[in-house]
Amino acid sequence: MSSRNADVRAALEFHAATRYWRGGDGIVMGTPPDVENGIWEEDRSLEPYPFKVYETLEPIAIPRDVPPSPSELPALAAVSATGRDGTGAPDLALLARIGRLSNGLLDRTVTVRGTTITYRTAGGTGARYHLELYFACADLPGLGAGLYHYAAHDHSLRRVRSGDVRSALGVEAPVVLAVTSTFWRNAWRYKARAYRHAFWDAGTSLSQALAVAASAGVPAELVLGFADQEVNAVLGIDGVREATVALCALGHGGAPAPELAALPPLDLPVRPVSPREVEFPAIPAMHLASSLDTAAEAAAWRSRSVDADRPEPAGPLTTLDPLPDDALPPEPVEEVILRRRSTRNYDTSVELGFRDFSTLLDRSSRAYAADVRPPLDCYLIVNAVEGLTPGVYLHHPARGAVELLRAGDFRADAARIAVGQEYCANAHVNAYWLADLGPLLAAYGNRGYRAAQLTSALQAGKLHLGTHALGLGAVGSTSADDEVVEFFSPHAAGKSYLFVTVFGVKRPRTASPRP
Repeated sequence: MSSRNADVRAALEFHAATRYWRGGDGIVMGTPPDVENGIWEEDRSLEPYPFKVYETLEPIAIPRDVPPSPSELPALAAVSATGRDGTGAPDLALLARIGRLSNGLLDRTVTVRGTTITYRTAGGTGARYHLELYFACADLPGLGAGLYHYAAHDHSLRRVRSGDVRSALGVEAPVVLAVTSTFWRNAWRYKARAYRHAFWDAGTSLSQALAVAASAGVPAELVLGFADQEVNAVLGIDGVREATVALCALGHGGAPAPELAALPPLDLPVRPVSPREVEFPAIPAMHLASSLDTAAEAAAWRSRSVDADRPEPAGPLTTLDPLPDDALPPEPVEEVILRRRSTRNYDTSVELGFRDFSTLLDRSSRAYAADVRPPLDCYLIVNAVEGLTPGVYLHHPARGAVELLRAGDFRADAARIAVGQEYCANAHVNAYWLADLGPLLAAYGNRGYRAAQLTSALQAGKLHLGTHALGLGAVGSTSADDEVVEFFSPHAAGKSYLFVTVFGVKRPRTASPRP
């Protein structure tokens, strides 16, 4: 491990500096009292344009319609797929589906302070969308070998490089998906915390990309260990303002990618997203501290592991009762994604069914193909689940059970630690992902911090899709870091808060009165 990645003070200091805490004027970010107003509060003229637009590249038309996949795989089966099954080969239609269903536009807008925002198919923090997708492929039916950018604003591809460049990415697959973040587009509102969001939103997007690939019968494997500078150079991005945060191998077999000489640098005009951009030094510093320099270093990083064993449960265990494969709702994941919403209104007059609760925990926590899957802990505030005592629980995926840590009515605490958001008190369940960063960083260095943030959001994204497949609802939230750890302690003592999603039975819409 390089000395830079091994010096884990960078990750620990960044996490501390970007935590939310409760100040005199509400919830603020940073190390008290070093807190400043957000750029969005000071200068709205800098509000970023939410798309990357190559000004000189011609669009390549791709299919927009999303017909049901021939596999007829239920959404919950696609969400929980291993990624190693299937014999399908990626094609242009799959690239179009992944583009639209993991970073494309919905036919739904909202106007905020005079700015119209078009929602995406995958949720993004504060609807401050900052992700871009690139596909490096061999020759595909209807598409020549090359590197292509998915343009969300008009649902098309732009060819960034001609020819097969896959070998330069260090991943063997017929198609390699690269996910990047343009940090400023999120930092305009969230400042340095946008670096956390880069991996949260990438995890959410990838949870949908993996499910779409599974629905098409195409194997997919997540790759978090790669040589940053080499990959960014292939994509023609600087690794500072815009940087690669994850790769995904799509498909198996096919002709091997040819070895390449050095690729020429790219200098393609791109539409500015703001009159000027503000840099938050903590973002490039943390990204550099967690970067891998060479393919050899990336391979060594991927070979590392961390002990995933957990202490024996000390509290009462309740065995989960998930739906079997033949009882899953038949709706395909493509339809579920297109109707996915963020649910903030929950029906407090009913309980969440225990079988639905069990199915969501089971399907969202199953293993999937990835070079690294850091061990995380999912803590639960159960407010209203059929047959379960209200209280605080820990999910034990390997045991197929939940452990009661503390019984009681914690609705008020659920809202409090979620910075006063009342829908967390009304939701039937609050799911919190935490990690013990000590052993994780010891094994993976600062890069482990990236992996933990992305993995927590990916698992939450799977759960979110699962709720909609079952006719329920969910929403990602935010929380005061230290208050979360304190609330789940003593069991969570020494751990770090990563991500939260709340879910449950949606409150029925009130019918509009007839005139």
